Order: sequence, then C-alpha cells, then structure tokens
Amino acid sequence: MTTEKVTAHYTHGSLMETILGKLAEARVPLDTLTVYDLASMDHLHGRGREATDEMIARLSPAAGQHVVDIGCGVGGPARYVAAETGAKVTGIDLTPEFIEAARALTEMTGLGDLVSFKVADALNLPFADGAFDAGFTQNVSMSVPDKARFFEEAARVLKSGARFIAGEVAQGPGGDALYPVPWALTADISHLTSPEDTVEVLEAAGFRVDEVQDSTEKALAYNQAARERFKTSGPSVLNPSVILSEQGLDRMRNSARNIEQRRTLLVEFICIRA
Repeated sequence: MTTEKVTAHYTHGSLMETILGKLAEARVPLDTLTVYDLASMDHLHGRGREATDEMIARLSPAAGQHVVDIGCGVGGPARYVAAETGAKVTGIDLTPEFIEAARALTEMTGLGDLVSFKVADALNLPFADGAFDAGFTQNVSMSVPDKARFFEEAARVLKSGARFIAGEVAQGPGGDALYPVPWALTADISHLTSPEDTVEVLEAAGFRVDEVQDSTEKALAYNQAARERFKTSGPSVLNPSVILSEQGLDRMRNSARNIEQRRTLLVEFICIRA
C-alpha cells in the first residue's frame, strides 16, 4: 500500500505535455535542448543543481563507470552526471510517468547512449549483485518506511569499495514537519529519521559512513537567494513546481519553512560499500 500511495503522490497526469508547454513558454529551443536548460526544473531536491554539483564532486564518477541513481524522478541528476563526467547512469523510479518523462527528455538532450531508466521498486532493485561502480540517492528515503531494506538493496547492487552518496531530508529538533512538502502531502507517507539513526541503518546495511555533511545552512542561504529573485523577477517559468504539480508552490514554501524552523535538516551521507 505504501508504494501505491507514493506512486499516486508523484503521478502528474499530463507531465510531459506540461514540461513541453513550460519549455515553450520559456522560449527554450527543443532542437538544441541541454541538461543545463532543464536544471532549474528537474533536480527535485533541496538546493537543486548546486547540491548535485557537490554530490558529483564527492562521488567522483569517471567516464566508463556505471552509476545507479535510486529514485531518479524525471532524470535530471542522472543526465547531469552523464553530461558532466561521461559516466553511464541507470536511474530507477517507482512512478511510471516520471520514467516516461525521463526517457523522453534524455533522448531530447542527446544522452540516450549514456543514460537509461527503469520503473522499479528501490526495495527490490532489478540488478545483479555488484552491478555498479558508484551510486547515489537524493531526497528519496523520506518516502520509505523500510529504510533498512532500502539501503541493503543499494549496498547489494554496488561493487565492494564503491562510493555511495545518500542525500535526505532528516528530522530536525524543531518539531514535526509542516505539510504539504515535496515528498508528501500529508504525514502518512513521510518517514523522517534523525541523521544518527540513518548512520546506524547505513552501517548495518553494509556501508562505511565516512562523513555526514549537514547542508542546512547552505539551504537557508539558497532559499533566501531564491526569495530575493522572486521579489525582483517573479517565479521562474522552469522550476520544480512544474513537476510537483498539485500544490507545488505550497509544497516548496513549506519545505523552506521547515528548514528555517529546524523542523527538518538537509543531510548528505558520504559512504563506501564495505
């Protein structure tokens, strides 16, 4: 039932049509579309492309390596990793409409030879043991009640010694999160844990956690800069609310409020597969 609720939460109904309409509104030429044209819209996690750049620096994927993106959404970070590094990337997501859009946008950006996608459950990944040289997941585990299984599956499909970056919204000291937020309209499909608890789960799953990076202060600065841009020029045509659809702007605002009030923290776990 949880997977059905998560899929229903993210299903848009006319996602690709909406994306194409917004690209037209923003006057982005489709015949020369790049990952950079899409980046303000298709990186569906805190601090967007800025956070993805930091993740790539920590992950250090190389051309020829195979990277897995667990919970890829519409494929923004997967395409971006491939474009920036030359690595091959396979993304999985539970939501069929996300995967349809991910495949279409990947072909439109000319990255079909490097990036592929599958509809799949992160708790039962359709890959052999040790299939990948590196992996990442960005703001996905908050929708997963069985975090032990989630990280066990991630560890299973990675080679020994592989780097793995797990970014998540964590439970903060400021009280319960305000809803709706990007990953949940209500609390019943939100599963926040403390950074300390996540470290324990990662280690039990077979990872060595080398570093825990709290990016909450960076998120506050990022959100303040976004508010200043909004005051002077209004909302960007291409922003994550295009993909989030229902209550998109409210979800983004509550996400910012939760961080400001320390109800949530933005945390990255830099890991090595043991």
